[in-house]
Amino acid sequence: MSFARRTAPTPVATSPYPNLDNAFMQFPRLTSALLAFALGPFITQPAAAEDWGTYSLVPASAPTFVLEAVGGGTTDGTVISINQADGARHQQWNVVPVEAGAIAIKPAHDSSLVLAVTKGETKKGAAIVLEKDTGNASQRWALTKHENGSYSLTPKHAPGMGLDHLGGKASVGAKIDLWSYNANDQHLQWYIRPLAGSGVAATATATASVRKYVPPAIAPEAILPGATKQFRYAQSKIFPGTVRDVTVFIPAQYDGKKPACVYVKTDGFNPREKTLLETMIATREMPVTIGVFVRPGEVPAPMPGTAGRRNRDFEYDGVSDLNVRFLTEELLPYIAKEYQLNLSTDGNDRCMAGGSSGGIAAFTAAWHRPDAFSRVYAASGSWVAFRGGHEFPTMVRKFEARPIRAFLTTATHDMENAAGDWFLLDQEMDKALTFSGYDYQFRVIDGRHVAGYAEHWQEAMAYLWKGWPEPVKAGPSAPRAQEVIIPGEDWKLVADGFKSTRGPATNARGEVFFADTTANKIHRIGLDGKVGVFVADAGAAHCVSLGADGSLFTTSEKSGKIMRYDTTGKGSVVLDGLNGHSIFARPDGSLYVTSNGETANSPGTVWLIRDGKKTQVDRGIKFATGMAMRPDQWLLSVAEGHSKWAYSYQINDDGTLTNKERFFHLYVADWDDDAGAESLCFSSEGRQFIATRSGVQISADDGPTQVILPVPDRSRVTGVALGGNDLDTLFAFCGNKIWSRKVRQHAFGAFSPWTKVSPNKL
Repeated sequence: MSFARRTAPTPVATSPYPNLDNAFMQFPRLTSALLAFALGPFITQPAAAEDWGTYSLVPASAPTFVLEAVGGGTTDGTVISINQADGARHQQWNVVPVEAGAIAIKPAHDSSLVLAVTKGETKKGAAIVLEKDTGNASQRWALTKHENGSYSLTPKHAPGMGLDHLGGKASVGAKIDLWSYNANDQHLQWYIRPLAGSGVAATATATASVRKYVPPAIAPEAILPGATKQFRYAQSKIFPGTVRDVTVFIPAQYDGKKPACVYVKTDGFNPREKTLLETMIATREMPVTIGVFVRPGEVPAPMPGTAGRRNRDFEYDGVSDLNVRFLTEELLPYIAKEYQLNLSTDGNDRCMAGGSSGGIAAFTAAWHRPDAFSRVYAASGSWVAFRGGHEFPTMVRKFEARPIRAFLTTATHDMENAAGDWFLLDQEMDKALTFSGYDYQFRVIDGRHVAGYAEHWQEAMAYLWKGWPEPVKAGPSAPRAQEVIIPGEDWKLVADGFKSTRGPATNARGEVFFADTTANKIHRIGLDGKVGVFVADAGAAHCVSLGADGSLFTTSEKSGKIMRYDTTGKGSVVLDGLNGHSIFARPDGSLYVTSNGETANSPGTVWLIRDGKKTQVDRGIKFATGMAMRPDQWLLSVAEGHSKWAYSYQINDDGTLTNKERFFHLYVADWDDDAGAESLCFSSEGRQFIATRSGVQISADDGPTQVILPVPDRSRVTGVALGGNDLDTLFAFCGNKIWSRKVRQHAFGAFSPWTKVSPNKL
């Protein structure tokens, strides 16, 4: 028995929780009561959280249908109607408390939109549409509960009206409009049914079920047997010394004329998957696919009578990119060459599957390299604290969404040990994927660890490969990310071929300057996006900063000089004798400089430079790197490059610093020792952007990282700046490359006026 957590549920008589079966049989209205309890705060209390969960809205007059945004539209005026439930994101709704007695209803596929009465109309028949959420009363709804467990939804701007299913027609495309409220009118009644992670008690979601997957009919003789090849692989340099068994399945339909899709299964070969592959290739639910079944490696013991070194936990539960590198750089090329197979290298053509540690391994491969694997089946995935897997739900919430389609399961009596509770943590992963808008399905299965893997295999593959070869697309990302990124505006390569790009800064026009330390040059990115040399001999400059008058200042770890360059590139010495790492120009003409001493492990120091003199204003940072000032100009941030922190200081009127806190908490990848924070900048909207090993981290004003934007080649980001024609282009500097993308934030610098900062949302 399995239960969908991402498709529209319908009540059933039994529960997958054995200890609750009798309760549901004896009290069939228990679920309704629990749901009413869960929804109660939406009616009577102000918001305690931004998103209380994901629901389907089912018309009482057509209970086999659900409310949907037609065509998955994402623009103002998108029509609302009903359709048969198919688990699509545009049939799922987030109920968001906004004030006492009022909620917003947002489509799960685009949280910037909201269910609304078109143009705020109050007349009968006014269309119900999606609109950008502006907080209008016509976008806010009150709930009225009925004895049958349904609810009426009344718009705040027209309390005598209600959300209406016109005529109660059980047909696709039926009109949804505004109508006079009548408590007994079934057309105005809606069942609000919880999907996974809805904030409703587990006993309520236990009654969620899904239409059973039915494979296409096919004659047995149409299922063609493929061939298998077995070998032992012992040539890995990524996992040196390991040996492992590998089985390759070659379908009968493979002819080598074009690249074949690839299915990789962790933990080795099971003949039943060969049969399943043959069946689904025959039904065309899967394309022609080569199967690669690979065991985890083991380093054999050099003497008899003792155990070898088992690599399964290291290879599978580790959240680094080692395993996907092993597959893409070593094993798959070896198989292609050894058996003369034409294997696709496109992630859209490749799927990876596994259970338990093999399940998290499959997702980890796609997470690091969606260009190599974009489709994942993970049963009882080990999102637990073996080697950092318990951090995955948080990573999914913070990182920009990636083009991954996944089918995940957990079991009602899943494993529990020192690393965690699989049942709970699998649900954490489920809710995180919803939060960031991923394309996925989640099942809760009655049983124990990895229950139902084979039974759900065909359903999983049918879902994962639906629409192929149409590419898997990334979801909209989490709400805070949507405040920064713009749909369709991805990273673009500005330029490459540099030696070491460092310490960028922006002038009032939006031109961005940076140091290429190894080449000893200062470059300028013009408003046309072209990169040119600004200073040919930069005096070993390590960082630049732009003053309010357009002057460019540099500091050097080698020369000990602080230089000023006018707008023509003519330089003069501001100060000599300070080996600075980073420099920051203040609106009043003074400068802050960080330095890190002459010997290893010397404490980092912050200096104030004014009128050609230096004053030490702080000391004791492990390794002081970049700096940035908040737009209201009274707080200074200083990154600590050898930790997971950036400091915050209050700036006194005389430029000295006080109220020091190790304040900004940065994400550190499991395989890194520190965040590697370098350059910082603020947007005029009050967001702090920090260049780190994991990409550009964007922090809230109260300290935590909320959004992480990796660059396309996953390089360490050493510099970050906002600039461009409209000051709304984000630049990421990565050693030899520079990337850019348009964002919803704007540059702030010494040239900017004092700007009010409002607290960021959680």
